[in-house]
Amino acid sequence: PNSFSKGIGIEEWKRLNADKKAPLLNKSIAGQYPPGSTFKMLVGLAALEAGIIKTWSSVYCPGHFTLGSHTFNCWKEGGHGTVDFHQAVAQSCDTFFYTVADRMGIDKYAKMARRFGLGQRYDIGLMGEKSGIIPDPEWKMKSYKQRWTGGDTINCSIGQGYVLATPLQLAVMTSRMASGK
Repeated sequence: PNSFSKGIGIEEWKRLNADKKAPLLNKSIAGQYPPGSTFKMLVGLAALEAGIIKTWSSVYCPGHFTLGSHTFNCWKEGGHGTVDFHQAVAQSCDTFFYTVADRMGIDKYAKMARRFGLGQRYDIGLMGEKSGIIPDPEWKMKSYKQRWTGGDTINCSIGQGYVLATPLQLAVMTSRMASGK
């Protein structure tokens, strides 16, 4: 910041623009990151709305979820045991959300994520704003010329895989969740 207050030279400007850490990027609107566990709330809400689960629905977490021949680990080695929706959110149980997403499919929770402001620009007058990515089968076919898999659904259910969001989007998502609007 001090360089800018005195007037930045051409060499320093070139160095900053070439820096792999992108120090000139407005990361709050243009940094796109996997939202991780914050995304689980949307998956849960989509499942509740679709009638896939109730708040008292429970899943047994042995520390992993198996889909076909692939095992997706929960963050807690050894698992959480039996958890209902409230416990799954509080403990951030990956296995609960893997299970729910597998039952529900990507389309319902992708739609919920978009309702809460993910995967879109807000047109608030800030240049460089990015939209993030809320993937679905159509997006993957267009982007990678590949079919969507159950593993994609599982990865995305915990805010990983192809899901990307900006800090601004996560703030909007959280405010919409907290306010109920």
